[in-house]
This record gives sequence, structure tokens and C-alpha cells, in this order.
Amino acid sequence: MNSQFSTPLLIPQDGASQSLERIPLSASDASNEYNETWLQKLLFEHPEALPINEIDPAYCGAVPICIELNTPVGPIDALFVTPQGKLVVLEAKLWRNPEARRTVVGQILDYAKELSRWTYEDLQREVSRRTERQGNSLFDIVNEATGELTETEFVDEVARGLRQGRFLLLICGDGIREGVAAITDFLERHGTLQFTFGLVEMAMYRTSRDETLVQPRVLAQSLIVKRSVISLVDEGLVAVEEGEAEQKLDETGEYYIQFWTDFAKRLKLDDPAMSLSNPTRRGHVFLNMRKDTHAWINVYCDRGKNSVGVFLTFYRGELGDRIFKQLEEDREEIDEDLGIPIPVEWQSNDGKNRVLSSESFPDIRDARYRDEIQEFLCDRTNRFVNTFRNRIERIVECL
Repeated sequence: MNSQFSTPLLIPQDGASQSLERIPLSASDASNEYNETWLQKLLFEHPEALPINEIDPAYCGAVPICIELNTPVGPIDALFVTPQGKLVVLEAKLWRNPEARRTVVGQILDYAKELSRWTYEDLQREVSRRTERQGNSLFDIVNEATGELTETEFVDEVARGLRQGRFLLLICGDGIREGVAAITDFLERHGTLQFTFGLVEMAMYRTSRDETLVQPRVLAQSLIVKRSVISLVDEGLVAVEEGEAEQKLDETGEYYIQFWTDFAKRLKLDDPAMSLSNPTRRGHVFLNMRKDTHAWINVYCDRGKNSVGVFLTFYRGELGDRIFKQLEEDREEIDEDLGIPIPVEWQSNDGKNRVLSSESFPDIRDARYRDEIQEFLCDRTNRFVNTFRNRIERIVECL
């Protein structure tokens, strides 16, 4: 199996030791008991088999909600929710399946993007449909499993997690090889969220008594991504491994926390409905518009290019393309409304659309330019909100 693990030995008290036989899982053979459907059911019925504590302890105690939860981008294999209102999305896939190696990572990221557009009511509706339970079925299932919960607090936490795109995404399968290190290529092409991502190999062994031993493995080889920290940057998602993420935070995190905290205090928006995201340890913060507009405003600092700026961008897809094109038709009027000396850049590349205003400085981390940089970013952010928010909402209402 080309695994990093040796074959387990079973040593009974009153008998000779035995080397266990590895049970291969089958992606498509319905006659084989041990297939993807079997694995999906096993993990749903036995969430304790998921090594969540090794990946992110914040998601421990996850309660199984339903399998095959319907979404516009396809059914989620299994959904879990913790008593604290944190969502766990699970896909059971076999990596020996070539299609899975190519698409499963993109698929689970599409699920995450779709969930981030949902309200609590959207999630509740689909859970009720799948479980055929009336009322607040999502809360009821978790409450029945864990004891006394406060419904209002639970609903608020789930809604906050959906809004912020904070999920634990797990891909569990068999035969995971070192080639999946390339998942960072998939991650960088998808979405605008922040979440935890984990790969788990489920090894199955048969004993002499025809019993099944299930061995979950969180893979930790340097060539295999065990856990990635996913962050929004100006071109989409960047994924770094756990150790690398900690190092980067040590180097630049405190600077940006202070920079964005100061920026938030200085920023005065004419539109009270818009709000800035929390300060981050990276070179960007953002403002979300209404979810159904599929658009947001990103405020960034690019140290590599010594430039700062503000840009409007969209989720990839037909809706984002149509909104961008309609805005572009009013380009002259928009440039006039923005009222800035240097016209904005209208960029469309490989399905990614954005409208950008930027400025370069000799050194964006030099304290001598800090006030000027923050004033520039505050001014451009307010202008972008005033110019684009209502226009985009009108376009969406007419689509």
C-alpha cells in the first residue's frame, strides 16, 4: 500500500500473535462491503473514530446531523455540529480513484463556499428536509445528544460560523499517497474563506475471527498536507502547513494586528450597514457586502511590491461575471463617482474579476509613511463602499 505505517500485530493473551490483513476499500464495486458508502456510514455513526482532536481540538465533541445534505453544488457526505455551534463537513473518498484525486478537494471547498452564503435558516431548512424532522431540528439533534443547551446562543454561534466561513473540512479515505501534497494547487484556486482542512487515512484490517479493525491516521509526512491554515488574500486562498503558519505569524503577525487595529479606529464609513472584518495577522482585511451579491471589498498591504490598495472582487462563476460586466458598462460614470485622480484598474483574468485602486511607497513598513498609507486606504475604502454597494445590489435584484 506504500504506507508510512507497518502492519499491525494482534497479540492475544492466550494465543500466538497474528499479523493483520489489510482490507482494500473499493470506490465503485457495490458487491464489496467495504466501499465509500460503507465508510461514509461508519464515520457518521461513529464520529469518535474521527481524530478531530489531533487536527483541531476546537471541533471536538461533534454530533452527527445527517448524511447527503443537499446543497446547490452537490450533496455533502456527512455534516456534524459541535455543541458550541461549529460545523464539520466530511467527505468519504478513496484516493485510488483518479477522479477523487483530481476533484475531491475542489468539491469540499465548493461546499464550504456555498455554506458561507447560507443563513442559519437556510441550513435549518435543508437539515429538516434531510432528517424529516420539524421545528429547529439542527438544535434539537445536538441538544438531545449533549444535554442542556441554550437555543439562542447555539443559533447565534452557528450563524456566526456560517457568516465567517469557519468550518472543519475533513477528507477521509484510503490509499492516500504523497502526491496529494499538490492539494495546495486546488486550495489556491478556490474560495475566500478561513477554515481548517484535514486529511485522514482510514486503514481497515481483518482479524482471524473475521472482525474489522479500523485505524484512523492523520498523516504527518512532510510531503503530505496534514493540516492547512487557509487565509483570504488578494488573489484568493493561500494554504500553508501548520508549522509554516506559526513561523509566519511570529514574523509579521503582531505588526499587522496593530496596523489593522489602528486602521479600524481611523476608518469612517458613510454607509453604516458596512463593517470591517476583525484585524488579522496578515496583510489584508475585508468588508463583506450582502451574501447574495457574491462580492466583497478587500483592503491590502503587499510588502513584496511595496504597494497598498483597495479592490472590489467577486466569487468566481456566472453571477460574478455578469455583475462585473454590467459594472464595466458604466465604467466612465463609476470613475467619475469615485472621484480619484488616477482611474481604477478593471481587471479580468482566468475567471477572476476585480476593480482596483492602489498606491506604491518606498517601504510600506516604514513608520514615516504609516499615516499616509492609512489615510489612503481609509479614503479609498469609503469611496468604494459608496460607489459600488448600491449599484451591485440593484444589479442583483434585476438578474
